[in-house]
Formats: sequence, C-alpha cells, structure tokens
Amino acid sequence: MGLIRLAVVVLAIEALFYGLISVYVRSLRREALEEAWARRNPDRPGDSPDRRRFVRLAMAGFRRSLARRLIGLVFVLPTLAIIVVVWLVNYD
Repeated sequence: MGLIRLAVVVLAIEALFYGLISVYVRSLRREALEEAWARRNPDRPGDSPDRRRFVRLAMAGFRRSLARRLIGLVFVLPTLAIIVVVWLVNYD
C-alpha cells in the first residue's frame, strides 16, 4: 500500500513539474521567436498577423523538436532513480 501511495505522489509531483517546465520552455521559445521577428522585420514593429503566423508555425515545429521531448525525462529519470534506490536499500 505504501508503494502505491509513493507512486501516486511521485507521479503527481512529476506531472506538476512537467507542466511548469513545459510552460517555461515554451515561453522562452516564444520570446526568442518574437525577438527574431523583430530583428528580421524592423520596418514592421508591433503585433501583426504575419508575426502571429510566424510564431504559431515555428511553435508547431518546436512541439516536435528534441527540446520538447526532453521534458518527458521529467517522468523517466526520477522514477528510475527511485526504483534504483528502493532496489539498493532492499537488496540485502
């Protein structure tokens, strides 16, 4: 019963961190894209439909990128670490 409780708590914490990291990384990427648009198009300042389209299309590609997949390690690495620690403690 304790193992199930531990698994539920760990998964809840990992899901929370996954969400937070995901939002943070996406906001960093969106800012970088907006700055890139501003550098490439200094004659068109502010928000425009072209800028929104540029950012939307680039963010669609970002979702499939390696950086996006690496966030998934938030679930894998801590779970593996806990399994290894539990195994080492109970190995006697």
